[in-house]
Amino acid sequence: MQTLGLAEGQRVLDVGCGVGGTPKDLAQAVGSSGWVVGLELLPDAVEAAKHTAGLPANVAFECGDAQTLPLDPGAFDAIFSRFGMMFFAQPADAMNNLRQALRPGGRISFVCWRALSENELDSFPLDAAAPHLPAGLVSLAPNAAAFSFSDPDGLLGLMTAAGFEAIEITAHDEVVRSGDLASMVDVCSRVGALGAILREHPHLAPDATSALTKALSARDGPGGPGLRAATWVVSARVG
Repeated sequence: MQTLGLAEGQRVLDVGCGVGGTPKDLAQAVGSSGWVVGLELLPDAVEAAKHTAGLPANVAFECGDAQTLPLDPGAFDAIFSRFGMMFFAQPADAMNNLRQALRPGGRISFVCWRALSENELDSFPLDAAAPHLPAGLVSLAPNAAAFSFSDPDGLLGLMTAAGFEAIEITAHDEVVRSGDLASMVDVCSRVGALGAILREHPHLAPDATSALTKALSARDGPGGPGLRAATWVVSARVG
């Protein structure tokens, strides 16, 4: 959001807005004279987003896929996305559609994951529990689509071909904590690659979480155990 440099009265599209947290923040940045559209693929998420507490009147939600949804040319001053850009079946089509929806001089900024090997938040829990999981499940667990923009050269080429200019792809690292050791084990057992396995195979949870607890205890400290999240912060504009 800081990279976008939003101003009062601007129109913003939030791609993959989830249940409404980021549209609310964007609406505060553009003020009551601005407008925010939260675009989300999942109908249940859209319904939940509409009931976000304290949602400003200048926020609307639409259910659809930014790759194929008709977007009026030049309809937006800015496009924002937090981890919502990596899952397109045809990313080139999506980039083209989003670019034409920006007015001349409009900006896009989004955050996406770097490589799985750089992201302890996903790889560390899976590696810790792997000795207690079937090898086939471990190899299939990471969601490859989530890391589809991990190659900066490929991402640069994709955006350049779509007509974006002044493209910047900046590495950002953040240590993520969820509280004390037990809280971090709980979160890591429910999300990411390990969470995906344990949701489908709950009988594996006791041994897996025991191994994860032991591994995370070596990372424990005053703020609880921390794992690195490695992302790209991407920004560009339309000429």
